[in-house]
Amino acid sequence: MLSSTKRLWAFIMQLLCLSFLLISCSEYVDSPFPNITPLSIPTPAGLERASATAFVANGKAYLLFGRQEAKSSAALNDCWQFDPNDASWTRKANFPGRGRVSAIAEVVDGKGYVGLGYNSGVHIYSSDTVTFSDFWMYDPLTDDWQQKADFPEKAPNKAAPVAACSSFAYKQWIYVLGLSVDNYVFNEVWRYDTKLDTWEKLANKYPGKIRSAGTSCSDGNRFFFGLGYDRESSSEWWEYFPETDSWKKRKSIPENGRLNASAFAFNNRYFVTTGRRFGGTLTDGKLFDDLLEYDAAKDVWYKRGTLNGARENAIAFVLSNKAYIGFGENEQKRFNDLYCFEP
Repeated sequence: MLSSTKRLWAFIMQLLCLSFLLISCSEYVDSPFPNITPLSIPTPAGLERASATAFVANGKAYLLFGRQEAKSSAALNDCWQFDPNDASWTRKANFPGRGRVSAIAEVVDGKGYVGLGYNSGVHIYSSDTVTFSDFWMYDPLTDDWQQKADFPEKAPNKAAPVAACSSFAYKQWIYVLGLSVDNYVFNEVWRYDTKLDTWEKLANKYPGKIRSAGTSCSDGNRFFFGLGYDRESSSEWWEYFPETDSWKKRKSIPENGRLNASAFAFNNRYFVTTGRRFGGTLTDGKLFDDLLEYDAAKDVWYKRGTLNGARENAIAFVLSNKAYIGFGENEQKRFNDLYCFEP
């Protein structure tokens, strides 16, 4: 029989081994790519905002929605076009619906499909004036908005569950998931048919932990969703297969998860940046300024660089083979900046 001292040392070694395994499961691996140094892009005065929405169509980027003050301030309904050829900004037709934050935007056949989200100026989810179920199409060629079919389902005695959700486009469909309203969080997956102007709830629910304020990205070939929050910050990362309506869990993101992050993808490259790890009611937690890359072939995460300023509720998009990240907020201010890089 082992002595008490030997048993203690055996227990300590078991703990050390377990700790090593846990750390090794969540750490980054060395990147085969050089560090990224993002370059600053000029932005007009007065454009600062957080929880905005962006999409890319016909060689231009479009920035809309968001708020310029604290989280309880009224949301914006303006729309701006960014031209990468001369880094110019042009004001376009205002969104005709209510201003909002955390809306979704996807592009199908050169048209922007925009909507959902919620009213940041109202503190309780009590009616359709708080969370929005309306959905719109924007035509960049005519600078015109057209209202489409509303998101159909509502929670019991609540507004539509479409606050702080995520989306991606595949063929003629736009997929929406990570839905929430008030204390309700849903693991349903919905898709909108741009040709039929109809919504459909899919048979298979999202199999991971339910969450809101997650993030998603796709390059049209592979589709990823994860992170977010429901009682704690999530580090889960999942791949979705639209042809079979099925899911596969992938390598979790390091550093114990985050919410309000941004993600983007192109050419089989997948990136996550910024966000916040929630620290409970007594602390703001941690804001991130990192730029991470997920290697889907190896199922590993690389740390590729940092931004100028940790933040959450930023935007990210890909345009002309360059990635753009900017805006968002920290505890003191809303940012009015934009950075670009070639991955």
